[in-house]
Amino acid sequence: MSALTKALAVTVLASLAAAPLTAQTTIGLRGGIGTATLSQGMPRVERGEVERSRFGAVSGIDVGIPLSDIVDLRVGLGLAQKGGLADTPPWVTAGRAFVHATAELDYLQLSALFRASADAERGLLKVGVLAGPYVALNHSCDIALTTLFPPAGSGQFRFSSGRQLSKTEASCRKDEGTDFRSHDFGLAFGTGVEVKLGESVALALDVIYAMGLSRIDDDGTRNRHLALQSGLVFVVG
Repeated sequence: MSALTKALAVTVLASLAAAPLTAQTTIGLRGGIGTATLSQGMPRVERGEVERSRFGAVSGIDVGIPLSDIVDLRVGLGLAQKGGLADTPPWVTAGRAFVHATAELDYLQLSALFRASADAERGLLKVGVLAGPYVALNHSCDIALTTLFPPAGSGQFRFSSGRQLSKTEASCRKDEGTDFRSHDFGLAFGTGVEVKLGESVALALDVIYAMGLSRIDDDGTRNRHLALQSGLVFVVG
């Protein structure tokens, strides 16, 4: 178990011990869509490359631990599809200048988000802001290669989204074709709203931005991810 995972576990246990006895613990089931990019020290557009995002799914389950009347801790475990425009793999030799590589990185992600919220509309609506750390383990790493074709009568290249040259699956190990690391950590923050549907269930909608702080390859690449998710929150205690 990594030091970051241990730190998150200690935070959860301490929060459980400090939780008000009269507050309500919740379980949330959430899912949605996200858009991700890979950020480097030098923006790709300055290097003559077109920035490209990867769209994917997000899903997970979380436990809401009350800390006070307005603050709670949301501990979540879920799946997040990240990635974006990447460097062309070194084993691509023929037509290298005509190829764009997109990294498709899927993570199992553990987060601990603190939420400050307030009730509105006579308790039927709860609005809050969230922030906290996350750690993630990469369980899938694919590289999708797409060809570029110049339009007729032009020396400019355009992106051809409908023609894929090839797609290869590779684990995130240097000796198997990629240099992406198997873990990531960073900070997530956003906002959310819950609409009360009954005494023990609410409809939730969140917008969460995750900013990777660790370098996931030797070039200093970091993950960036924006997710829109919805789901149901159940009161369990």
